[in-house]
Amino acid sequence: MTLYYEDVPADDNEAPQLPPLLNAVAVPVGHDVHAKAIALAAASDVGTVFYSEAVDRMHIAVVLGPEVAVADAGQMLFAMMIAVGDAVGALAPPEVAVSYQMPGYILLNQGRAGVVRMTVDPAAGADGVPDWLVVSAELLIVEDDAEAERLRQTSAHEHTSLSEEGGGHISRTRLVESCSRHFLVWVNRWQDDGFRPLYDAWMHRLDSAVQLVCETDATLEWLGLDEAGGMLVKRDGKPVSIPPNALETACGIPVLAKPQS
Repeated sequence: MTLYYEDVPADDNEAPQLPPLLNAVAVPVGHDVHAKAIALAAASDVGTVFYSEAVDRMHIAVVLGPEVAVADAGQMLFAMMIAVGDAVGALAPPEVAVSYQMPGYILLNQGRAGVVRMTVDPAAGADGVPDWLVVSAELLIVEDDAEAERLRQTSAHEHTSLSEEGGGHISRTRLVESCSRHFLVWVNRWQDDGFRPLYDAWMHRLDSAVQLVCETDATLEWLGLDEAGGMLVKRDGKPVSIPPNALETACGIPVLAKPQS
């Protein structure tokens, strides 16, 4: 038995088993999990994990109630990206290498396989303390021929999936469970030790070839991260820091492929 193989694959018809602080809520196939979590965030308990019932991908969205200002709350984007990487590392064969690109792409062996997004309560403004925050992760487990063709037609980037890279034995349920647990670990680490451990872990998996992919017309040159998680870029010849909650405005929404028209 290896550390990553499921002797008894999880039953994807059963709800994921999450730690006591988290509560799983199923979202029917075909519904946008991130949008569903945003719509229900204000009325949901902190720690609610919305997850898609689709079995060809993991798609979760976690509702948080940050008690810090928007800029610091935005650091949860990095916690989720690290959690996805750790979950894949725990469940997949060791030859599956995980790397990250801003503003929220997950790469498996250099192929785009997932995205992480974050939405902060807009009522908080730029400097307030948000009542809620939603951070989500989507990762392709398997793609059929039609999906692969759609990705080729709607994106210029190389795509892949866990199955394509040798992790097709991993069930949706196990991935939801592992990612949720790793996310909780990193949130606790952040609460105890601040952003620095997240910074180090995230930078360790940052893609060495292409660190930033913009889907907008903006011309941004990657410089690095600052100590608060702001993305340091050169824009119009001048260095600026873009906080995590403003990444989608600056770079566009990270998606696996553009929606079909």
